[in-house]
Amino acid sequence: MFQLRRNPVAWGVLWLLLAATGCNSDTEYVTVEGFAMPIQRQASVEREWRQVSLRQLYEVPREAGIELPKRGPFTIGPDGALYFRDDADMKIMHFDADGFFKQSYGRHGEGPGEFSIFTDAAILGDSVLYVMDPYRRIVSFFAVDRPTFLYSIPGVHAYRYRITRSGRAYWIDLQSDSLLGTSVDENDARFIGTILKGQTALDRMLMGGKIVPYQEDIVYVSARYPILVRFDSIGTVIYARATPDFETAEPPSLERLNTSTGFATRVAGRTLNGMSEIYGDKLVVFVYNAFDVYNAATGDYEYSVSVPWKRISYASYDPMRKRVWQVRDTTVVVYAVDPPDMAVRSAHSQDPGPEGLPPQ
Repeated sequence: MFQLRRNPVAWGVLWLLLAATGCNSDTEYVTVEGFAMPIQRQASVEREWRQVSLRQLYEVPREAGIELPKRGPFTIGPDGALYFRDDADMKIMHFDADGFFKQSYGRHGEGPGEFSIFTDAAILGDSVLYVMDPYRRIVSFFAVDRPTFLYSIPGVHAYRYRITRSGRAYWIDLQSDSLLGTSVDENDARFIGTILKGQTALDRMLMGGKIVPYQEDIVYVSARYPILVRFDSIGTVIYARATPDFETAEPPSLERLNTSTGFATRVAGRTLNGMSEIYGDKLVVFVYNAFDVYNAATGDYEYSVSVPWKRISYASYDPMRKRVWQVRDTTVVVYAVDPPDMAVRSAHSQDPGPEGLPPQ
């Protein structure tokens, strides 16, 4: 195994130095400082770009007089409905698959079905919406077909929280050495996967990211490391894979700040991986102004789709429905992806733009 240490040198430069020492295996692994498992590199170190044409279908909301208060994250339900997280009024706005407003769930407050802040919102089955409030340490559940609060689970120490179709919950707790936990009921809650190895509480700040259910497992997509990890329900690592940015990304670091009230710490470095979701058997990660698509079962990188936008924080691509959603100032634009059969063009055959992206 190779040791990849966090320092100012680009990860790719370090890999070249390590590779020069020799590797006799067809499957190449590296050890990343602070991670508890070896990371398997992808078969290709460059992105494979699929040429697509985006055809705008409509903007959400479709009704006059309804606007999104500002840009924010969203979730796509199994029926194509869109659930927008309005963190100005602390409510979830539900739009059907055609972009028409249905209802809202919750509001700002401390009572049942109310939120102080939310970090995750997703659909359980096809009839229940659940929302994680990390400040109040509570998960709230609502009926999808009507704005009705059903029940809540208190005492959930989680930064991220997702549930599989069978009801198994997974969460990330940045205050725990293990970080990853799971449960099927209140008597089963336990920590399972160890992502970090021998790191401090401050270093756990670097481990933010997304978790996405796949079958009865969970896939962790690191925000600032070029790494994906799939765990099963007992904490076994099914895979730990590098992303295409592994060769060029700078490791994140912690920066100490002097403020008017004392010292503070923030995470320095660029966010690599944004909104992440699994559609069918495809894990789709929004990165820069492109979507990276992986085989969710194996973590194998498959291809990337470039989009012509810049400085977009929230977008998602469903390769099954062939739809793209892009958040603008007060709307979400929905596109059809044409043509249905997209030819693959190798990154070797073009002059890549900044950060390995295709020219715009």
